[in-house]
Amino acid sequence: MAKRQPSHGSGHAGHPKEGGGHGGKRPHGHHPPPYHDPDYSRPPEHPHEPPPNPRYPDERIYGSYASKRPPVYVPHPFDHSCFKPRKEDYKPPKTCEEPKPDLCVRKDHRALTTDEQNRFLNAYTQANAMGALGPLVDIHSNAAHQPHGNPRFLPWHRIYLLRLEELLMMVDPSVCIPYWKSSEEQAFPSWLLGFTPTVNLASGPHTVTRNIGAFATLPDATDVTAVMANATFNPFGSALEGVDNSGHVWVGGTMQSILTAPCDPVFWMHHAEIDRIWSVWQASHAGQNPPLAGAAAVMDPWSETEVDTRDIGALGYSYA
Repeated sequence: MAKRQPSHGSGHAGHPKEGGGHGGKRPHGHHPPPYHDPDYSRPPEHPHEPPPNPRYPDERIYGSYASKRPPVYVPHPFDHSCFKPRKEDYKPPKTCEEPKPDLCVRKDHRALTTDEQNRFLNAYTQANAMGALGPLVDIHSNAAHQPHGNPRFLPWHRIYLLRLEELLMMVDPSVCIPYWKSSEEQAFPSWLLGFTPTVNLASGPHTVTRNIGAFATLPDATDVTAVMANATFNPFGSALEGVDNSGHVWVGGTMQSILTAPCDPVFWMHHAEIDRIWSVWQASHAGQNPPLAGAAAVMDPWSETEVDTRDIGALGYSYA
């Protein structure tokens, strides 16, 4: 005789009968049979009224969450949202050099070991999974912060990079944002090609897309040299933002929109390179700073000011 097969189409298995929840005190070891023979002569047993909380319909499983007034949800702090191994089980990063204490060294992505690439992708994935990345992307989409098309561009994005780096380091303290020296490489980082995360934004979920090279050319080393030749901040900053914009359009897709660009990890690597170029220019142009004052000098929504952005060492990182 053939064995009965479990049925997944009963339509009411998830709705307990009256008294079947915690109030019914059904023992943990008492389970319904793992099969179902439809009996069309019997009326449907599932209730006609929706449960008090459709997201948590079964009190046996969800407890007081199944009530009309579920418990208040308290999110975990980001630095406690991921599991961490015991000290004796921790795998330290495999790098070619000893890390400098308390200084995050941002490297050319081409110099990363496979282990460092994986750690960056894992930290990015975990930050996204715990719902921390989307709100950070949404900040970039808010024009109230005026992060584009004016002298705030470079200092504002310098602080913005720090915020992601701090978030990644809550998952893995060894992770620093690598930079993409696109003017020299003239190619998209190959190890990112298959990495297209879906990020939950205020406007809804967004999955990273790219349309590489379809709508612009990528600025080259000659273009960067021309940018560096500017002697004062405003023409330098304006020219460098132009190089940044072309890089966004060259990648295309997600990167082409201000509203979504930071969903793509290459956004952060691209801006790390823009920030690196600025830091090199700063070293040979002392006193040439963004002409910002008052509220314009505050990198809102954060408290850092333009003055705070002048020294990357004081901010806790360097470029290799």
